[in-house]
Amino acid sequence: MGEFFRQPGFGSKAKSNSQKTSKMYDGQSIYQASSDIGTHIKKGDQFYLDGDHKNHLEIFDKRGNFKVVINLDGSINQAKTDKAIGRKLK
Repeated sequence: MGEFFRQPGFGSKAKSNSQKTSKMYDGQSIYQASSDIGTHIKKGDQFYLDGDHKNHLEIFDKRGNFKVVINLDGSINQAKTDKAIGRKLK
């Protein structure tokens, strides 16, 4: 996640507008948005960097319900979003 946060643009904006939680998913730390980040992450949403590919973020609402998968530039990854529908954070 550190490498993503160091990227100019979307990565650095995500870093400055989120905080790490004590939660983990699939070995990855979960972050919570402290304000809106781009167009797909809203204040209170939770997200983590995919542990297998490390090329996209999985976004969940504040209740842990899956929302969308986005690429590291902030664009929607529709194929991975379709596969992830129904996931929940515990």
